[in-house]
Amino acid sequence: MLVYHLPGTFETREAHLDLLWEAGATGLEERAGLIRAYFDARTDLDAEIADGEWRDEAEQDWQAQFKATLKPVRAGRVTIVPPWLRDEVEAGQTALIIEPGMAFGTGHHATTRMAVEALSALDLTGRRVLDVGTGSGVLAIAAALLGADHATGLDIDPLTIPIAIENAEINGVPPGRVAFAEGSLGLGDESDETFDVLVANLYAELHDLLAGEYAAALRPGSPLILTGILTGKLDLVRAALDREGFGGVTVREDGEWVLVTATSPQA
Repeated sequence: MLVYHLPGTFETREAHLDLLWEAGATGLEERAGLIRAYFDARTDLDAEIADGEWRDEAEQDWQAQFKATLKPVRAGRVTIVPPWLRDEVEAGQTALIIEPGMAFGTGHHATTRMAVEALSALDLTGRRVLDVGTGSGVLAIAAALLGADHATGLDIDPLTIPIAIENAEINGVPPGRVAFAEGSLGLGDESDETFDVLVANLYAELHDLLAGEYAAALRPGSPLILTGILTGKLDLVRAALDREGFGGVTVREDGEWVLVTATSPQA
């Protein structure tokens, strides 16, 4: 079995994932900061992903192996599980069922888990939640399951929208409680709709760019939850929040990743 090992980071992995699929990968997974791409034969790769290493490995049922390594992820009042582990959710926990791909979207990444934990710590009853960069829809769906009146998920990648919708259906979230759309803040959307909570799992430079849009999208005094931030980029995000008048900033670290919460400016 031919496997291509490529170092990955949060900022680059989605682009690397797309390039590896385009190069003919038959499967992808992530292990300890490495993207493992399975190929039938060696192929020329785009320069952006050419710094990896080809390895011949013993033939194995890698999909079955991947499934065997997955465990339920407890995040506050929510437990994120693939469909075949739903019976392992403890009593009193809210099950969030996500059909994982071979690489991402399982909820095992620290950024996703911390964001769900932060949502779980809030009383979302009757609130409207905005998830910016929704991807597979995990955070928007979690908000709906935790009692939000409505959750909206935005993503600039149109390919994620059907996946997020399917995940919402798997979890039994009524269409009126959650909606997904292609787009992002600051991209010409003139909507004056505001939200009670905003969560964004992006990277620090985007949080810096969008900080003003976050303030505009939130009702005064509302919670902001940001993750996808590497510890070395924390100061950039804190400066952006200070610049836009956010208060009550708190920081939580998990390894190399940071979750930042804050309160939107008062009117």
